[in-house]
Amino acid sequence: MKKLIKNYLTKAIAFAIIFTALISCEKIDEGKVRIPVVTFETSQISVNTQSGSYDVVVKLSSPASKELTVKVGFAGSAVENEHYTVPAKEVKIASGASEGKLTLTILNDNIWEENLEIVLLFSPGTDYVIDPKQIAEIKIKLTKEIVLPVVSFDIEGTTQHSNPFNSETITLKLKLDRALRSDSQVNLKFEGGMTIGGDFMINGGNSNKFTIPKDKTTHTFDVKINKKDDAGFDKNLKITIEPVDNKTFTVTQDKASYTIKVSDPIVNLSLILKTAALQGGEGFQIYQNVKTLTGWSNNVTVNSGINTVKKNYLKTFRNNAFNAAFDCKANSAGGDILRLADMLNFANTDTVIADYGVGKTTRYFNPSDSLLRFVADGENPLKGVVTSVAQKFSAKVVLKVDWETGTNGNKQWHLDSKANDGNILSSTYPTIATVVIDLVKVEGTYDFTTATPEVLFTAWFKSSSPFFMKNLNATYDIVKEGEQYKVSYRFTPR
Repeated sequence: MKKLIKNYLTKAIAFAIIFTALISCEKIDEGKVRIPVVTFETSQISVNTQSGSYDVVVKLSSPASKELTVKVGFAGSAVENEHYTVPAKEVKIASGASEGKLTLTILNDNIWEENLEIVLLFSPGTDYVIDPKQIAEIKIKLTKEIVLPVVSFDIEGTTQHSNPFNSETITLKLKLDRALRSDSQVNLKFEGGMTIGGDFMINGGNSNKFTIPKDKTTHTFDVKINKKDDAGFDKNLKITIEPVDNKTFTVTQDKASYTIKVSDPIVNLSLILKTAALQGGEGFQIYQNVKTLTGWSNNVTVNSGINTVKKNYLKTFRNNAFNAAFDCKANSAGGDILRLADMLNFANTDTVIADYGVGKTTRYFNPSDSLLRFVADGENPLKGVVTSVAQKFSAKVVLKVDWETGTNGNKQWHLDSKANDGNILSSTYPTIATVVIDLVKVEGTYDFTTATPEVLFTAWFKSSSPFFMKNLNATYDIVKEGEQYKVSYRFTPR
């Protein structure tokens, strides 16, 4: 019995010790602070960018015992401060609360891409636990219907042809179906064998890029065709527009290109050069008239021809007609295609005479190898304009003392001619002056479509010689403009 009582007491004491220990452990657990697990409210969500914002919710597995700061990191294809902004990269949860919010501001006007994503992840901290098996990451997909402005060429009224001789500047216009949201760069592609800088310029330079400012619905840029004196040149300059950044605008394929035909057609000058040159001369005969106060002067036959080296130029020739009676090369009017002899006219009482020829009306001026340049009207070589480079003409002045006195066989010009085999260019007779006449510019037109093809142009001359325009033909319609004299001409075939 005593043994039984002893065993009972032993067991009772042991139970009491275990019970006391259990009670003590429970009290210790109740006093310990547990660390909460942090999670996002959802792992993935789509947000329309037009909403302007989105609240990211962070949850705790148990209420915060004090204010808790949860740090977050950002990733994804969306760019902070370009597509969205955040006040901070942390979420504050008040004491006793189980969740907190972080507001993302979505920059809708800056978004011109589809399927941008903002990814938030928890950063480690001492006051919370990250459980990878729970929602430790959120993907925010930004949705937007992207409607980009459409840019195209507005070709109404734009020239489609340019002659490189004219060195024209062509303004091309672009139109947009809606305003640009931001400044947008345009890239130009060129086809057709012409090179930027060498054959043409864009906006005065060599860059194939330019910028259309934001809020614009139209824009222009300049194509300058560089001057090229190359008759027969024929190229198609195809210009195609495309965005430098595909996020800013798009183009319609059928209106994204514009082609300028750059050509200098060959003009058939044989339509006015039909009759062979005067005896002993080169080229062809052509009628020349000077404008008078009542119409046109009588026809004068002069020699001209096609410049085979510099095409589309009318070349002038000196007329060396053989004079059988005096066995010399006469300097007749065939070489004076601009009738300059009439403008260097001397009175019978003058003591000087110009050049070495038969009488004072047969002056000789050095010929031009490129008197007139013919430039077709567009692609039609039968009509267009005529012009000329600035050039100089000259004539010698000699004393008249015995140059034209005496009988024909004994006149000085006759003796001089015989001594030099009839070539007046080889004359050694002394000169007292050389008259230089500047052809300043030429403006005119040609029309070979009419029954009688004709060339009409006005020339401006000037000279410092006191002999030039001293005795003007009273019938000529010559106008003095400052130091220049304006004379109008007409050429027709003989």
